[in-house]
Amino acid sequence: MPVLVVRNLKVYFKVRQGWVKAVDGVDLNIDQGETVGLVGESGCGKTTLAYAITQLLPSNAFVFGGQILFGPNGVSLDYRLPYWQTAQERIAKDAEPLRAQLEASPADPGEGKAAKEREELERALNTLKNPLSATYRKYLQPEIKALEKQVDDLGQRWQSGDKSVRRQFLEAQHRLGAAKQEGDLIDITRRKDGSLREYHPKLNEVRWKEISLVFQGAMNALNPVYTVGDQIVEAIQAHEEVDDEQARKRVAELYRLVGIPVDRIDNYPHEYSGGMKQRAMIAMALALNPKLVIMDEPTTALDVITASKIMDEVLRIQKELEMTLIIISHDVSTVAKVADRICVMYAGELVEEGPSKRIFNRTLHPYTQGLLGAFPSVKGSKRRLEAIPGSPPSLVTPPTGCRFHPRCSYAKDICTTERPPYVAPEPGHRALCHFSQDFYNQGGLART
Repeated sequence: MPVLVVRNLKVYFKVRQGWVKAVDGVDLNIDQGETVGLVGESGCGKTTLAYAITQLLPSNAFVFGGQILFGPNGVSLDYRLPYWQTAQERIAKDAEPLRAQLEASPADPGEGKAAKEREELERALNTLKNPLSATYRKYLQPEIKALEKQVDDLGQRWQSGDKSVRRQFLEAQHRLGAAKQEGDLIDITRRKDGSLREYHPKLNEVRWKEISLVFQGAMNALNPVYTVGDQIVEAIQAHEEVDDEQARKRVAELYRLVGIPVDRIDNYPHEYSGGMKQRAMIAMALALNPKLVIMDEPTTALDVITASKIMDEVLRIQKELEMTLIIISHDVSTVAKVADRICVMYAGELVEEGPSKRIFNRTLHPYTQGLLGAFPSVKGSKRRLEAIPGSPPSLVTPPTGCRFHPRCSYAKDICTTERPPYVAPEPGHRALCHFSQDFYNQGGLART
């Protein structure tokens, strides 16, 4: 059962040049106990996705669509899917006349009333095209009211001593929660204009206690004027009512878990090596036993030997605690040995997703092929490393059609004009490419 479901998420940044489409229509499910590697070049949207999940986006970030559904005990899609389908059918019915009005209005209305009307039509159509939880609730009001009545009736019967209705009561509660889109983290913090509140009391129940984040660059993540142990104690006491002695005992346990000598608790960050700082940040992220841990570039600025040791520790801790883990990296080889599944991001989109072995053995997207070809293999014959030509595109004005086509050696005319669909030639393995089925039939893309 998924513990995290990201649906059609769109996170844009407002800058002087326009809107930076940092995350543009990402869908991602994370199962309980699973380790997922999120890889791609710098600037492709990996960290923005992590900050969206933890609701740590900056003030110029706006969420224009999608949901981030989190449930520490699992997000039951069995209940949610029928309601999403029902709402989508009703949304499509309302969107059709708006689309017709927009097509009938002048393409260049100039200024004044006509321009304002076209702008309002575009805004209304975008709201329906990229629904948020509030939109779904609006279109599911008949079901929500019926379920609320059902829950009240079953609750009264159960309280009167009829235990046979317990199962029906719990199922009705689950269905009501699904119809109301409960568990959506964006719903907690999003304002009507798409901006996010800096703080909301409900976030304390989730952030760090249920979802924690190991920030990129442990060298700069620790406060230099406090001891490392005191910083972890502060994180614990900010969320739980424990005294100093209990908190320090927990820090000592965490140090043993991540492999730091306990006698280093009262040292300052400058007295730690780079690897120890990274382990300390992992210890802080684990302090409250979260269900989901996101590690953003956990091996940044570390030498290859230390990085390998850190990833070995991560794998050991993940198995020991059975936690759900997302590891973000630009280096596929970093996450290859620990991730059950690899998700490849490019220009704000998820371009390929699948089990780690399938990604390596049967690559379906040219960008993934380029990433895999950019690092050496310890097995097999020696080969020349090949860099991906060109640079990532501007996300203010991304390319039309497939966003990777300017750098793709397989690109054809259709790639420049039509956005590719997701192709899933085998269960659990999909790619955003017009020719993924052809690549699959030929045994996957070979590394150059």
